[in-house]
Amino acid sequence: MDRKLLELQNELTKHRDEVERNRISHDSAIQDIGRNLSVILDQQTASANHSSYESLEQVLLSFRSRIPDCVTSTSSPLQLNSDTPTTTPKPYQPSSCKERASNVSGVSLIRVYSDSSPFNVYCEMEKFDGGWIVLQHRFNGSVNFFRSWNEYRDGFGKFDGEFWLGLEHIHQLTTARSYELIVEVKDFSGNYGYTRYNAFQVGTEGEQYRLKTMGSTYRGSAGDSMTLITGQKFSTKDRDNDGSIGSHADAYEGAWWYPSAYSNLNGPYKNSNNVKGNWWVSFKNDYRGLSFSRMMIREL
Repeated sequence: MDRKLLELQNELTKHRDEVERNRISHDSAIQDIGRNLSVILDQQTASANHSSYESLEQVLLSFRSRIPDCVTSTSSPLQLNSDTPTTTPKPYQPSSCKERASNVSGVSLIRVYSDSSPFNVYCEMEKFDGGWIVLQHRFNGSVNFFRSWNEYRDGFGKFDGEFWLGLEHIHQLTTARSYELIVEVKDFSGNYGYTRYNAFQVGTEGEQYRLKTMGSTYRGSAGDSMTLITGQKFSTKDRDNDGSIGSHADAYEGAWWYPSAYSNLNGPYKNSNNVKGNWWVSFKNDYRGLSFSRMMIREL
Protein backbone atom coordinates (compact mmCIF):
# COMPACT_ATOMS: atom_id res chain seq x y z
CA MET A 1 0.00 0.00 0.00
CA ASP A 2 2.79 2.43 0.93
CA ARG A 3 4.60 1.64 -2.28
CA LYS A 4 1.50 2.29 -4.40
CA LEU A 5 0.96 5.56 -2.61
CA LEU A 6 4.57 6.55 -3.24
CA GLU A 7 4.24 5.74 -6.97
CA LEU A 8 1.09 7.84 -7.21
CA GLN A 9 2.83 10.72 -5.49
CA ASN A 10 5.75 10.46 -7.94
CA GLU A 11 3.38 10.46 -10.94
CA LEU A 12 1.56 13.47 -9.57
CA THR A 13 4.84 15.31 -9.06
CA LYS A 14 5.93 14.54 -12.64
CA HIS A 15 2.59 15.76 -13.97
CA ARG A 16 2.83 18.99 -11.99
CA ASP A 17 6.40 19.53 -13.23
CA GLU A 18 5.29 19.05 -16.85
CA VAL A 19 2.40 21.49 -16.46
CA GLU A 20 4.76 24.05 -14.87
CA ARG A 21 7.26 23.65 -17.74
CA ASN A 22 4.47 24.19 -20.27
CA ARG A 23 3.30 27.27 -18.38
CA ILE A 24 6.82 28.72 -18.27
CA SER A 25 7.33 27.98 -21.97
CA HIS A 26 4.00 29.57 -22.80
CA ASP A 27 4.73 32.67 -20.73
CA SER A 28 8.15 33.02 -22.30
CA ALA A 29 6.68 32.75 -25.79
CA ILE A 30 4.04 35.35 -25.01
CA GLN A 31 6.70 37.71 -23.63
CA ASP A 32 8.84 37.22 -26.74
CA ILE A 33 5.81 37.93 -28.93
CA GLY A 34 5.10 41.10 -26.98
CA ARG A 35 8.68 42.33 -27.30
CA ASN A 36 8.87 41.57 -31.01
CA LEU A 37 5.45 43.05 -31.65
CA SER A 38 6.61 46.29 -30.07
CA VAL A 39 9.71 46.33 -32.25
CA ILE A 40 7.82 45.55 -35.45
CA LEU A 41 5.05 48.02 -34.69
CA ASP A 42 7.63 50.71 -34.01
CA GLN A 43 9.27 49.93 -37.33
CA GLN A 44 5.89 49.91 -39.08
CA THR A 45 4.97 53.28 -37.63
CA ALA A 46 8.30 54.78 -38.63
CA SER A 47 8.38 53.45 -42.17
CA ALA A 48 4.65 53.03 -42.85
CA ASN A 49 5.28 50.51 -45.62
CA HIS A 50 3.99 47.09 -46.57
CA SER A 51 7.21 45.21 -45.76
CA SER A 52 6.85 45.99 -42.04
CA TYR A 53 3.39 44.47 -42.10
CA GLU A 54 4.74 41.30 -43.71
CA SER A 55 7.49 41.11 -41.04
CA LEU A 56 4.85 41.31 -38.36
CA GLU A 57 3.00 38.38 -39.87
CA GLN A 58 6.20 36.27 -40.05
CA VAL A 59 7.10 36.95 -36.42
CA LEU A 60 3.63 36.02 -35.25
CA LEU A 61 3.67 32.78 -37.23
CA SER A 62 7.12 31.76 -35.94
CA PHE A 63 6.29 32.42 -32.31
CA ARG A 64 2.91 30.77 -32.54
CA SER A 65 4.70 27.53 -33.46
CA ARG A 66 6.65 27.72 -30.17
CA ILE A 67 3.56 27.75 -27.99
CA PRO A 68 2.88 24.24 -26.62
CA ASP A 69 0.05 22.20 -28.13
CA CYS A 70 -1.75 22.09 -24.79
CA VAL A 71 -2.11 25.85 -25.05
CA THR A 72 -2.67 26.37 -28.80
CA SER A 73 -5.30 23.67 -28.98
CA THR A 74 -7.64 25.78 -26.87
CA SER A 75 -6.58 29.20 -28.19
CA SER A 76 -8.13 31.14 -31.09
CA PRO A 77 -5.75 32.19 -33.88
CA LEU A 78 -4.80 35.86 -34.04
CA GLN A 79 -6.67 37.62 -36.83
CA LEU A 80 -4.47 40.13 -38.64
CA ASN A 81 -7.14 40.95 -41.20
CA SER A 82 -10.78 41.43 -40.32
CA ASP A 83 -13.78 41.34 -42.62
CA THR A 84 -15.71 43.50 -40.17
CA PRO A 85 -16.05 47.08 -41.51
CA THR A 86 -14.49 49.76 -39.37
CA THR A 87 -17.32 52.20 -40.07
CA THR A 88 -21.05 51.68 -40.33
CA PRO A 89 -22.08 52.03 -43.99
CA LYS A 90 -24.72 54.64 -44.75
CA PRO A 91 -28.10 53.18 -45.75
CA TYR A 92 -28.93 53.53 -49.42
CA GLN A 93 -31.12 56.42 -50.45
CA PRO A 94 -32.16 57.22 -54.03
CA SER A 95 -30.61 60.29 -55.64
CA SER A 96 -33.84 61.49 -57.23
CA CYS A 97 -37.54 60.72 -57.49
CA LYS A 98 -36.89 58.67 -60.64
CA GLU A 99 -35.53 55.97 -58.32
CA ARG A 100 -38.55 55.98 -55.99
CA ALA A 101 -39.84 52.41 -55.62
CA SER A 102 -43.52 53.39 -55.38
CA ASN A 103 -45.50 54.86 -58.26
CA VAL A 104 -47.68 56.75 -55.77
CA SER A 105 -46.80 60.39 -55.05
CA GLY A 106 -45.36 61.15 -51.63
CA VAL A 107 -42.34 62.15 -49.56
CA SER A 108 -39.00 60.43 -50.20
CA LEU A 109 -35.60 60.70 -48.52
CA ILE A 110 -32.93 61.27 -51.17
CA ARG A 111 -29.15 61.66 -51.10
CA VAL A 112 -27.58 63.78 -53.85
CA TYR A 113 -24.04 62.41 -53.35
CA SER A 114 -22.97 59.17 -51.64
CA ASP A 115 -21.21 61.14 -48.88
CA SER A 116 -23.75 63.97 -48.48
CA SER A 117 -26.56 64.32 -45.96
CA PRO A 118 -29.96 63.10 -47.17
CA PHE A 119 -33.04 65.30 -47.18
CA ASN A 120 -36.75 64.88 -47.85
CA VAL A 121 -38.46 65.86 -51.09
CA TYR A 122 -41.98 65.46 -52.40
CA CYS A 123 -42.14 63.17 -55.43
CA GLU A 124 -44.86 63.60 -58.05
CA MET A 125 -45.22 60.11 -59.49
CA GLU A 126 -48.51 60.29 -61.37
CA LYS A 127 -48.37 63.30 -63.74
CA PHE A 128 -46.06 63.64 -66.76
CA ASP A 129 -44.92 60.00 -66.36
CA GLY A 130 -43.76 60.55 -62.76
CA GLY A 131 -40.32 60.90 -61.19
CA TRP A 132 -40.61 64.65 -60.49
CA ILE A 133 -39.19 66.53 -57.49
CA VAL A 134 -41.53 69.36 -56.49
CA LEU A 135 -39.66 72.64 -55.88
CA GLN A 136 -42.61 74.96 -55.31
CA HIS A 137 -46.31 74.36 -54.73
CA ARG A 138 -49.06 76.93 -54.14
CA PHE A 139 -52.80 76.32 -54.26
CA ASN A 140 -54.65 78.10 -51.43
CA GLY A 141 -52.59 81.03 -50.13
CA SER A 142 -52.14 79.51 -46.67
CA VAL A 143 -48.36 80.15 -46.60
CA ASN A 144 -46.75 83.59 -46.75
CA PHE A 145 -44.11 83.64 -49.53
CA PHE A 146 -42.78 87.15 -48.80
CA ARG A 147 -39.82 85.84 -46.80
CA SER A 148 -36.13 86.35 -46.04
CA TRP A 149 -33.04 85.13 -47.86
CA ASN A 150 -32.30 82.46 -45.26
CA GLU A 151 -35.83 81.08 -45.49
CA TYR A 152 -35.64 80.83 -49.27
CA ARG A 153 -32.20 79.24 -48.98
CA ASP A 154 -33.32 76.60 -46.46
CA GLY A 155 -36.93 76.09 -47.58
CA PHE A 156 -40.25 76.54 -45.78
CA GLY A 157 -43.81 75.24 -45.59
CA LYS A 158 -44.99 71.61 -45.39
CA PHE A 159 -45.10 68.89 -48.01
CA ASP A 160 -48.80 68.27 -47.38
CA GLY A 161 -49.51 71.98 -48.00
CA GLU A 162 -47.83 74.90 -49.72
CA PHE A 163 -44.03 74.94 -49.67
CA TRP A 164 -40.71 76.02 -51.18
CA LEU A 165 -38.04 73.28 -51.20
CA GLY A 166 -35.07 75.60 -50.68
CA LEU A 167 -32.46 77.13 -52.97
CA GLU A 168 -29.58 75.16 -51.49
CA HIS A 169 -31.30 71.85 -52.18
CA ILE A 170 -32.25 73.06 -55.66
CA HIS A 171 -28.63 74.03 -56.33
CA GLN A 172 -27.28 70.67 -55.10
CA LEU A 173 -29.75 68.70 -57.19
CA THR A 174 -29.34 70.62 -60.44
CA THR A 175 -25.54 70.78 -60.18
CA ALA A 176 -25.02 67.09 -59.44
CA ARG A 177 -27.03 65.91 -62.47
CA SER A 178 -28.92 67.22 -65.48
CA TYR A 179 -32.57 68.13 -64.88
CA GLU A 180 -35.55 69.34 -66.87
CA LEU A 181 -38.18 71.70 -65.43
CA ILE A 182 -41.97 71.88 -65.61
CA VAL A 183 -43.97 74.91 -64.48
CA GLU A 184 -47.72 74.41 -64.00
CA VAL A 185 -50.14 77.33 -63.61
CA LYS A 186 -53.89 77.83 -63.23
CA ASP A 187 -55.84 81.07 -62.92
CA PHE A 188 -58.87 81.75 -60.74
CA SER A 189 -61.17 81.02 -63.69
CA GLY A 190 -59.86 77.45 -63.89
CA ASN A 191 -57.71 77.89 -66.99
CA TYR A 192 -54.70 75.55 -66.80
CA GLY A 193 -51.38 75.54 -68.62
CA TYR A 194 -47.82 74.25 -68.32
CA THR A 195 -44.37 74.92 -69.75
CA ARG A 196 -41.65 72.29 -69.97
CA TYR A 197 -37.98 73.29 -70.28
CA ASN A 198 -35.28 70.83 -71.35
CA ALA A 199 -32.74 72.09 -68.78
CA PHE A 200 -32.60 73.90 -65.44
CA GLN A 201 -29.66 74.74 -63.19
CA VAL A 202 -29.16 77.06 -60.20
CA GLY A 203 -25.76 78.28 -58.99
CA THR A 204 -24.24 78.37 -55.50
CA GLU A 205 -25.13 80.71 -52.66
CA GLY A 206 -21.87 82.53 -53.39
CA GLU A 207 -23.28 83.16 -56.87
CA GLN A 208 -26.52 84.35 -55.24
CA TYR A 209 -28.26 81.24 -56.60
CA ARG A 210 -28.05 82.59 -60.13
CA LEU A 211 -30.36 81.03 -62.73
CA LYS A 212 -27.63 79.46 -64.86
CA THR A 213 -29.60 77.78 -67.63
CA MET A 214 -33.13 77.14 -68.85
CA GLY A 215 -32.03 75.01 -71.77
CA SER A 216 -32.50 75.64 -75.46
CA THR A 217 -36.08 74.51 -75.96
CA TYR A 218 -39.44 74.57 -74.23
CA ARG A 219 -42.94 73.35 -74.98
CA GLY A 220 -46.39 73.53 -73.47
CA SER A 221 -49.51 75.69 -73.33
CA ALA A 222 -48.40 78.36 -70.82
CA GLY A 223 -45.68 80.01 -72.90
CA ASP A 224 -42.15 80.98 -71.90
CA SER A 225 -41.74 83.36 -68.96
CA MET A 226 -38.31 82.26 -67.71
CA THR A 227 -35.79 82.01 -70.57
CA LEU A 228 -35.36 85.79 -70.69
CA ILE A 229 -34.33 85.91 -67.02
CA THR A 230 -31.53 83.35 -67.44
CA GLY A 231 -28.41 84.67 -65.74
CA GLN A 232 -30.29 86.68 -63.10
CA LYS A 233 -29.48 86.32 -59.40
CA PHE A 234 -32.11 85.46 -56.83
CA SER A 235 -33.45 88.35 -54.71
CA THR A 236 -35.50 88.52 -51.52
CA LYS A 237 -36.89 91.37 -49.43
CA ASP A 238 -33.65 91.48 -47.40
CA ARG A 239 -31.18 90.83 -50.24
CA ASP A 240 -31.48 92.90 -53.40
CA ASN A 241 -29.48 91.32 -56.25
CA ASP A 242 -31.47 92.66 -59.21
CA GLY A 243 -28.88 95.27 -60.22
CA SER A 244 -31.45 97.99 -60.84
CA ILE A 245 -32.65 101.10 -59.01
CA GLY A 246 -34.92 100.07 -56.16
CA SER A 247 -35.85 96.55 -55.14
CA HIS A 248 -38.07 94.40 -57.33
CA ALA A 249 -38.58 92.01 -54.43
CA ASP A 250 -40.13 94.86 -52.44
CA ALA A 251 -42.06 96.27 -55.40
CA TYR A 252 -43.53 92.88 -56.34
CA GLU A 253 -43.71 91.61 -52.73
CA GLY A 254 -42.04 88.37 -53.68
CA ALA A 255 -38.74 86.56 -54.16
CA TRP A 256 -37.46 85.60 -57.61
CA TRP A 257 -34.74 85.92 -60.22
CA TYR A 258 -35.27 89.66 -60.66
CA PRO A 259 -35.49 91.93 -62.54
CA SER A 260 -38.35 90.14 -64.25
CA ALA A 261 -41.42 91.46 -65.99
CA TYR A 262 -42.37 87.94 -67.09
CA SER A 263 -42.84 85.77 -64.00
CA ASN A 264 -43.32 86.19 -60.26
CA LEU A 265 -44.51 82.83 -58.95
CA ASN A 266 -43.59 83.67 -55.34
CA GLY A 267 -45.58 86.92 -55.24
CA PRO A 268 -48.72 87.50 -53.12
CA TYR A 269 -51.46 84.92 -53.58
CA LYS A 270 -54.54 86.85 -54.72
CA ASN A 271 -57.12 87.08 -57.46
CA SER A 272 -56.01 90.31 -59.06
CA ASN A 273 -54.32 91.69 -62.15
CA ASN A 274 -51.33 93.76 -61.07
CA VAL A 275 -47.61 93.35 -60.40
CA LYS A 276 -48.13 92.70 -56.68
CA GLY A 277 -49.31 89.17 -57.30
CA ASN A 278 -48.21 85.73 -58.43
CA TRP A 279 -48.20 85.68 -62.21
CA TRP A 280 -46.84 84.07 -65.36
CA VAL A 281 -47.24 86.70 -68.07
CA SER A 282 -46.95 84.43 -71.13
CA PHE A 283 -49.92 82.36 -69.91
CA LYS A 284 -52.57 84.96 -70.79
CA ASN A 285 -50.35 87.95 -71.60
CA ASP A 286 -51.22 89.83 -68.42
CA TYR A 287 -50.52 89.95 -64.68
CA ARG A 288 -53.51 87.91 -63.59
CA GLY A 289 -53.10 86.13 -60.27
CA LEU A 290 -52.79 82.36 -60.14
CA SER A 291 -54.87 80.05 -57.98
CA PHE A 292 -52.31 77.28 -58.49
CA SER A 293 -48.63 77.05 -59.41
CA ARG A 294 -46.13 74.24 -59.19
CA MET A 295 -42.48 73.94 -60.21
CA MET A 296 -41.02 70.45 -60.65
CA ILE A 297 -37.72 69.01 -61.89
CA ARG A 298 -36.85 65.54 -63.14
CA GLU A 299 -33.47 63.97 -63.71
CA LEU A 300 -32.70 63.43 -67.39
